[in-house]
Amino acid sequence: MTVIRGALLMVLSVAGGAMAGEHWPQWRGPTLNGQTDSTDLPLSWSEEKNVKWKVRLPSWSGATPIIWGDRIFVMSPSAAGEGPNAVTVKGMAGPRPREGQDLLLLCYAKKDGAPLWKRKLAGGNVHYGKQNMASCSPVTDGKMVWAMTGTGLLTALDMDGNVLWDHDLQKKHGRFGHNWGYASSPLLLDDKLIVEVLHGFSTDDPSYLLAFEPATGKVIWKVERPTDALNEAPDGYTTPIPIRRDGRTEILISGGDYITGHDPATGKELWRCGGMNPTRDRWYRTVCSPLAVDDLVFGSEKKGPLVACKAGVGAPDKAADPVWTTDLACDVPTPVSDGRHLYVLHDNGFLSCLDPKTGKPFYARQRLPRGTYSASPLLAGDRLYCLSESGRTTVVAAGPEFKVLSENQLDDGYTLSSIAVSGRELFIRTSTSLYCISE
Repeated sequence: MTVIRGALLMVLSVAGGAMAGEHWPQWRGPTLNGQTDSTDLPLSWSEEKNVKWKVRLPSWSGATPIIWGDRIFVMSPSAAGEGPNAVTVKGMAGPRPREGQDLLLLCYAKKDGAPLWKRKLAGGNVHYGKQNMASCSPVTDGKMVWAMTGTGLLTALDMDGNVLWDHDLQKKHGRFGHNWGYASSPLLLDDKLIVEVLHGFSTDDPSYLLAFEPATGKVIWKVERPTDALNEAPDGYTTPIPIRRDGRTEILISGGDYITGHDPATGKELWRCGGMNPTRDRWYRTVCSPLAVDDLVFGSEKKGPLVACKAGVGAPDKAADPVWTTDLACDVPTPVSDGRHLYVLHDNGFLSCLDPKTGKPFYARQRLPRGTYSASPLLAGDRLYCLSESGRTTVVAAGPEFKVLSENQLDDGYTLSSIAVSGRELFIRTSTSLYCISE
């Protein structure tokens, strides 16, 4: 059984047997690898074409919308001018749209975009470069929804927005020490809610993993995740991803110069692979999350290299070397694979397609429309959807030959979120609006 099928079966067990195309319950979707089994998704759209509905959002965020049944959940800061505006702690590459200080979880109807409810989770939103404190994507199982803020507040709500419990990570486990603020999304895995805190730039406190009982918020286990990375390199903005191999499930963590595998029952580190920072660069923070194909795990820090690690090889006290490496690396977007092709979207608008077993390129650095790409690509059958920060989605043919099928522009200049899917519809979150794209 491949990892892709194993992850699908694992998530379906949580989803109560629903087809993968009906729900998008957490970042990277129902199979946790950026793929969907939905077919006949829209190929072309614009502001005037194939927009089923469009709803105005309070502000911008990098969080991906999540979907269950007829409900869509979206993280957002409050609108600028609704009380004090967020303070910019660090700037990056020009001014960003202004936003408020409240951190909100919003719920919309999937059929028409009608607002169902809005819940303030926390205050204290601040602005770090490309992100604010609403960057973490929520997660749901259809009965509850869990949301994490960059201020460290993990909140559980029912589907009607009533708060069931919360847990303040910074208050109970120490202040975060990231250079660019906290931005990791939680992982719902069977009977546990997994949260990672990988940091070190402005703290000497260790990085760690936490597992919660989803219904009650009880901490099941907490384990440190050591690293010898320097300066900013311990900082990780990744999301934990499961891998199923040899009949068991492990949790993959990427950051702090290493990829590690952990036992979900205890959090214990089982194996470790290095090679992501061969020069020991002090500024190599990790943004793109790990990806698994069969027993190979892929990861990258900043500008590379991209490494392929053999899951289960290596030990906590002696990291294994990668199976292969390549300079065709990614920084922010997480790669995606169908098992035969590994697609790497480079931040500067190039796309590469590799053999996941060898790293040999089928094609390398093919030019997409110029711009910056922060959203992770979506793989849907024979199509690959690549969304730029300018709101343009380029649809590329999946497979070993580079071929652009369409280019689709929405009215926005600062889109960070990855595309979500439900049925035959795409859901795109820009800095100003949430769109339902449907043919």
